[in-house]
Amino acid sequence: MTDDAFTYTVKLKRGDDTQKCKVTATDIETLTERVDAVREKMGEWAGDYREIQPDDETRLADDQSELDEVGA
Repeated sequence: MTDDAFTYTVKLKRGDDTQKCKVTATDIETLTERVDAVREKMGEWAGDYREIQPDDETRLADDQSELDEVGA
């Protein structure tokens, strides 16, 4: 267990996947610096995740509820 007085959780959600990073610090200034660093790094990761998504040409409608709604 940590003696840090401040805790903050940063989440990156993409589809069904969620990545979490818990940031702790003994003072608010250190926490702010650490949270900023984590957000920057997770922003880079988000860019990487977007690059591995399927092409736009095969996208389905956001409100699609049945497979037969896909255009052939």
